[in-house]
Amino acid sequence: EVAMDSLYRGIEKSDTTSIASVPWEQLFTDSYLQNLITTGLRQNTDLRIARTKVEAAEAVLMNARLSYLPSLSLTPEGGINHAAGQTVAKTYHLSASASWEIDLFGKITNAKRGARAALEGSRAYEQAVRSGLIATIAGSYYTLLMLDRQVEITAKTVDIYKENVRVMEAMKIAGMATEAAVTQMRAAYHQVSGSLIELESQVRSVENSLSVLLAKAPQQIDRGTLEEQVMPED
Repeated sequence: EVAMDSLYRGIEKSDTTSIASVPWEQLFTDSYLQNLITTGLRQNTDLRIARTKVEAAEAVLMNARLSYLPSLSLTPEGGINHAAGQTVAKTYHLSASASWEIDLFGKITNAKRGARAALEGSRAYEQAVRSGLIATIAGSYYTLLMLDRQVEITAKTVDIYKENVRVMEAMKIAGMATEAAVTQMRAAYHQVSGSLIELESQVRSVENSLSVLLAKAPQQIDRGTLEEQVMPED
C-alpha cells in the first residue's frame, strides 16, 4: 500500500483548466485569423448543412410532441331551400369532433425519445463540424505564417548564395579558387532557389485550400506575422 498524498512535490491541487472551455475568440487573438474564422462560420457549406439537419430534427421533435395533443375537427354545413311562392329557408349545421391516440404501448413516447435523440445527435454533429472548421482554419493560417517565415529566410539565403557565387568567380579569376569550387557554389545557389520556388508554391496551395473552406474563390489571404502571435499562457 502506497501513500499517494504528497507523492509529487509542487502539486497543491488538481488542474481543472481545459482548453475546451476557452472561447475561440480568446484563444485566437489575431484579428486576421478572427475575421477568417467568422467568415468560415458564416459561409462554410458543411456547417450550413449541419445547421439544416438540426432544424429538421427540431421540426421532427416538435411533431412528436404534438402527437400527445388531441386532433380537432370542425365540419360546418349550410343549405338554402326555396320554392315558388315561399320564403327562402336557410339551414346551418356545425359539427365538431376530437380524437386522440392513447399511448398504451409507448408508441408516441418512443417516437418522441427517438426524435429527441436525433436532435441531440444533429446538434453534436454541428458542434463537431464547427470545431473542426475552426481548427482547420486556424491550422491553415498558422501554416501560412510558418511558410511566410520560411520564404523570408530562404529569400535572404538565395541573396547570400548569389553573392557567394560572385565572390567565388572573382576568386577563380584571381587564382584563389578552382572551377570545381565555383561549380559547387552555383549548384548550391540553384538548389536554394528551387527551394524558394517550392515554398512559394506551397503558400499558394494553402491559400487556395483555405479559400475553399471560406466558400470563396482562390485568392490571397490577408494575414499577420508569426512573431506577432500571442497564445494564452494559462
